[in-house]
Amino acid sequence: MVASIGKIASPSQGVSYYERDGYYAKDDPAHREASAWAGKGAEELGLSGPVDPDTFRAILEGRVPGGRQLGRKDPDGSIHHRPGRDVTLSAPKSVSVMALVGGDERIVAAHDRAVGKTLAWIEPNAIETRMQDKATGAMVRTGGQKMVAATFRHDASRNLDPQLHTHAVIANMAQGGDGKWRTTVDDGLYAGKMAIGAIYRAELAEGLRELGYGIERTHPDGRFEIAGISRDVIEAFSTRRAEIEAAMEERGLGKSGDNPNLAARAALMTRARKRDVDKEELRRSWERQARELGFSADIVRARARKVERELPAPDLFADRGNEAGDAAGWAVEHLSERHAVFGHADLLAAALGREPGKVTAGGAERAIAALEERGGLHAATGLGHGKHWTTDAALAQESETIALMQAGQGSGKAIMRGWIARTKLHRGRLNEGQKTAVKMILTSADRVVGVQGYAGTGKTTMLDRLRALLESRGYRTMGLAPSASAARTLERESEIGSETLQRFLAQHAGIGEGRGTPKGLRGLRASFSKTVLVVDESSLASSEQMRGLLRAATTLRVPRVVLVGDEKQLGAVEAGKPFEQLRRAGMKTAVMDEILRQRDKELKEAVRAGLAGEVKTAFEKLGERIVQVDRDRIGADAARRWLSLSPDQRAATGVIAPTRALRDEINGTIRAQLISEGAVSGPARRVEKLIPRDLTRAEMAWASSYSVEDTVILDTRVNCTPCVL
Repeated sequence: MVASIGKIASPSQGVSYYERDGYYAKDDPAHREASAWAGKGAEELGLSGPVDPDTFRAILEGRVPGGRQLGRKDPDGSIHHRPGRDVTLSAPKSVSVMALVGGDERIVAAHDRAVGKTLAWIEPNAIETRMQDKATGAMVRTGGQKMVAATFRHDASRNLDPQLHTHAVIANMAQGGDGKWRTTVDDGLYAGKMAIGAIYRAELAEGLRELGYGIERTHPDGRFEIAGISRDVIEAFSTRRAEIEAAMEERGLGKSGDNPNLAARAALMTRARKRDVDKEELRRSWERQARELGFSADIVRARARKVERELPAPDLFADRGNEAGDAAGWAVEHLSERHAVFGHADLLAAALGREPGKVTAGGAERAIAALEERGGLHAATGLGHGKHWTTDAALAQESETIALMQAGQGSGKAIMRGWIARTKLHRGRLNEGQKTAVKMILTSADRVVGVQGYAGTGKTTMLDRLRALLESRGYRTMGLAPSASAARTLERESEIGSETLQRFLAQHAGIGEGRGTPKGLRGLRASFSKTVLVVDESSLASSEQMRGLLRAATTLRVPRVVLVGDEKQLGAVEAGKPFEQLRRAGMKTAVMDEILRQRDKELKEAVRAGLAGEVKTAFEKLGERIVQVDRDRIGADAARRWLSLSPDQRAATGVIAPTRALRDEINGTIRAQLISEGAVSGPARRVEKLIPRDLTRAEMAWASSYSVEDTVILDTRVNCTPCVL
């Protein structure tokens, strides 16, 4: 039950696709009524009611009725026009079963209303064109366009399962405020995809609740099913889903819910051709299947009717703003834990997904606007497509972190004079980038300095030399890293005693917050008076962690904090990009960009191209090192190639897999071969491994975030925060 966005290949294919389902059949009024025009642009063109195929074809071709032909003129004088996009909104399987097998026409009406409200959001928020900015002359994306769309309601999947869904074909034409018709850009549609799905689900769930149906949330994004319909019934009427799951499992791609993008690819690979069937015969076959399953839609519908009769009459003066406000506040808390800045569409989707049907899109939008008005949300600019938000807490963390760094600039003294550092570094195996970094750290008067080093530039070799020179001056070097494995690697390769950043922060949390006695603080300051803190992989630290670190370092008067990071790495799990922000705010930073890890010239050039974002060049440089294999053979082939290596080569070669299922397949194949070789021997032990659910604190506090058979562990060491596994 998600929104999908597809491309219409050509006008003729678009029209024929919808004609195949008989929606233009002149002898069947019901089919005609299942199609309709939508959008203010359609109103401007006088289009309403059922969709006429000839007019629909003209719209897809970019022919504005009574106006000009839209499109790009090719060199031969012909006009090329992209028809448009198909936004498909699909009901949950249990909803389709009750509407189409159980014959509850009220549900079909609720689906139609949800589709209409979703399109009403898409038009002002996602329909854009390109116009010339009068001030700069540049072409910019511009909203506020009038949309032309045609909707087609279908009731069966390609596998002929009951599947209530609507294709909303959004034409590649829109009318601006100046009355001119232009082609559209799709950025807004794709950027708002999650919100589009969330709005449809929320509006549909509200309609179902009003009809007396219970709603059971089945996924964190707000996907749901009707209460009282068993999983067996849902799966029996979901042969298409079973095909996709089987295709993903066969290819080692994991579960469809874990990776929607891979699921979409599997859907295309297993896609059947549309078939013409007699709709009444199809309905009778669904009813027979339901009887064989022992499922009675009448019982579920009667229960809903009873609840509907007992529902209080709608209070037109009731204030539902509290529910929307709570949902919006929860969504801000949920998103801000992982992101210092988040998109409006993501915020809207999170607010609607918490309790499907309790909050409408309009209510959530008003609640978000109220948060902005009260100062709880702040608009963030210059961050790509669409509106973005940040919070007071994020702004405060970033501002304080930058202020602490800047307050320490020039406040200390150099550990070593420049000419001495140059002499010490004159000979040795360091390259110029590594020498520059060591010299900057030793000679700077700033408390906080940075080293920007790309992967493979020899950062740990540089740190090993730094440690030796610091020890010669009576300083100790203390290493910190965002993970235990990174701390171990730092200690092993640079001989710097290291621990996790989280451990250091936990030990010194009170210091940064002003707690402790004067005597205790004097003792701690003395112990850190000749300490250099080296934070490796600091680009993975969150804003909260960096603020805590600089608070503690400032209070303890640590003479030097060295932040070693790489802006091109993945960001922190929690919110913020403090390393990058500190660099932009003026933190003195040495750059190490000479690749040392790859000794092969072609590989080194491929890495450089990748760092520069030149993906095509990087692949060209890799050349024959890239091997193409069948998708269902990836795991077996990767394992075979590793097993073909000599023992020494195996020890120096890693295997990286993009999914857990593929990883397990590769590990299983390699393990079996190692056992047969005798490299792995002895009794085997099978153990149960708990996999973290990766919930935010906001999700942990919400009951519907938990599933049957989840294991919840209360960790008393971290204020009883539940760890869901």
